[in-house]
Amino acid sequence: MSAPTKVTQAAIEDALREVGLDAGDVALLHSSLSSMGWVEGGPRAVIDACLAVVDPALGTLVLPTLCQSDKERRFETWDIATSPSDVGAITEAGRLHPDAIRSDHPTHSVAAIGARAEEITRDHASAHGRPSPWGPAAFGIESPWDKLYAWDAQYLFLGTTTSCNTIGHFAQAEFVRRILEACGDRREDFEAELRGWNRDGVWPNLGFAVVEEWLQEVDAMRYATVGAATLRATCTGINVDTILDRFDREAEAFLPEDFLDWLRRARQVAK
Repeated sequence: MSAPTKVTQAAIEDALREVGLDAGDVALLHSSLSSMGWVEGGPRAVIDACLAVVDPALGTLVLPTLCQSDKERRFETWDIATSPSDVGAITEAGRLHPDAIRSDHPTHSVAAIGARAEEITRDHASAHGRPSPWGPAAFGIESPWDKLYAWDAQYLFLGTTTSCNTIGHFAQAEFVRRILEACGDRREDFEAELRGWNRDGVWPNLGFAVVEEWLQEVDAMRYATVGAATLRATCTGINVDTILDRFDREAEAFLPEDFLDWLRRARQVAK
């Protein structure tokens, strides 16, 4: 068996710059440590590489610190200081970084390091206005995900694909919000049919792996190699807008039938 590929912090920095990351950027990173090979310095080296490129005095690194285990009890067991991120070693290293600030949400928190860390993480618990299966705050107005979209952050997938496209959940919630907004005095009736926290209902479920193909079609994906892994890069704005456009134009092609029935009825009311 051949030895695993050795990856240095400098090599990670080079790849990040190759896909366009620069000082002053806000960057959201999904990651897989093992995909690269043997990373000298472990997950902290990946964090340090990102910070070296964005420069925390100017830019900000954002990591999803999602809690996915103990699914039905996450709102009961959540502790912002101690609940671990269970979406990879790099995200947990980011959560534990001495300069990290974490947002307050039991399922879809983020940890941020750098110039805009406090700004992006504050007010998550009180975010509102976008129903979702994880409650209205998860992807609500003034949530970190709302800000990442508004700021058109760099969106990086290191050793992962758009199958873990968490901003896509924001896009789903935003699509639903727009439909509900057009329903007028019937809004509450249609909102009651949606899937909520520990409540069955309809939702525009989508396999996010297809989003990479959509982004390639509009030349919105950039690529580099880090050890044995591929680094994919896009921006949050084009990611969300592309999903919303497909939902508007081609929902029948890929969304579940129960949601499509809801959508047809809601659009009829909105006319």
